[in-house]
Amino acid sequence: MFERKSENDLLTWKRTPGRKPLVLRGARQTGKTTLVRKFAETFEIFVELNLEKDPIRKIFSEVTDIKDVVQSIEALSNKRIIPGKTLLFIDEIQNSVSAIKLLRFFHEEMPELHVMAAGSLLEVRMKTEGWSFPVGRVEFLYLYPASFDEFIRARGEGVLLEALLGMRAGQETPAPLHERLSALVLDYMIVGGMPEAVARFAAGGGFAAARDCQDALSSSFKEDFGKYSRTAESECLKAAWDKIPFETGNRINYARLAAGTRRSNEMSRAFDILHEAMLVERILPTTRMAPPLAAKPKTAPKAQFLDIGLCTHALRLTREHLREKLVSSDFSGGLSEALAGQELLAGDARHRGPLFFWTREEKGACAELDFLVESGDRLVPVEVKSGSHGSLKSLHQFLRRSGTDVGVRVYGGPLRIDHHRVNLPDGAELRYRLLSVPFYLAFKLRELCAAL
Repeated sequence: MFERKSENDLLTWKRTPGRKPLVLRGARQTGKTTLVRKFAETFEIFVELNLEKDPIRKIFSEVTDIKDVVQSIEALSNKRIIPGKTLLFIDEIQNSVSAIKLLRFFHEEMPELHVMAAGSLLEVRMKTEGWSFPVGRVEFLYLYPASFDEFIRARGEGVLLEALLGMRAGQETPAPLHERLSALVLDYMIVGGMPEAVARFAAGGGFAAARDCQDALSSSFKEDFGKYSRTAESECLKAAWDKIPFETGNRINYARLAAGTRRSNEMSRAFDILHEAMLVERILPTTRMAPPLAAKPKTAPKAQFLDIGLCTHALRLTREHLREKLVSSDFSGGLSEALAGQELLAGDARHRGPLFFWTREEKGACAELDFLVESGDRLVPVEVKSGSHGSLKSLHQFLRRSGTDVGVRVYGGPLRIDHHRVNLPDGAELRYRLLSVPFYLAFKLRELCAAL
């Protein structure tokens, strides 16, 4: 399996004094177990427990003393648990509330032992069963689909990746390099970041292998819906999963998702479950122009689908559709937002979103800005354009009202910074710096904003 950026996060956790048990969170098939097994190679001893198996689950349900738990694990695994040398990994931990509660005692009584846990349905089970992790006794790491730079790494293009990672605002990107990376963005939008699809594509299977993998992934997600919902609810989940890609870039309208075949409140509940399973994220509306960000009440959010590749797969789009611009303007704009949103989410492994978009809805004047990014003590407005041109009216409205002098455009052109002077419709003059970020650098968006 290819290298993931989270491997560095795990190494940092390993070396940090006073570390707490680490819980990996993320949707199914984002590579959590694979990541842990690869990380385990840095330890002398690796003990993996899967709590879907009854004998292992009984260890935690029948034993409460942490020393007895460790002794039972050693007996069952035939491996020694030695603090500092052993990595203990508890997989599918959502199947045992007792195991979740015992994580605090690993921290308190065996602080030198490296303990990790993961589970594919953690968020769903937490919500439906009403339990939570021990407050202040564990830490979390979120795993999302592979970002664009991880996709490049998986292809084995180390020199290209080095050039990509070295790009800084204010530096001119050579045209051939820009064209090469822009072409690879189209590949990424078809393959996406689901690790198995990326691995098959990178191994030479091409787009057909990636699409076959996406077929299987989508089917397996649907099969899983029955594990955490009733039969009727499961059908709503399948309907929502199928329809959300077609709403990319739009405000969520549950009545439209229901399409007259179901009640809107049923689709709302289905969306909630998909969100809890981390299969979709909400991009929340806000009217704020300074930190902290907060959602505007009674205003519809947008939906961020799990993966751009799964999204284009659901829409039956090919690379030729994207390259020849054979996608309707509504969908091309929405897909561009989805790509940028996926990179923003993956860029913060210690937190689970949320993402925000800015909205202004006043009589006679409306505006909507794709994203707001917190950078230090300010909010940086981000507008996404599917091509290399396009008006920035919403960006200008935010800059005018907030007093901010920096804006960001994510687009199809090269990395650059420009000083703009714009005459607004009301006669006012707006002066600001515009950071233009190509899609292939969206994964570095927060870093680039912080450097301004």
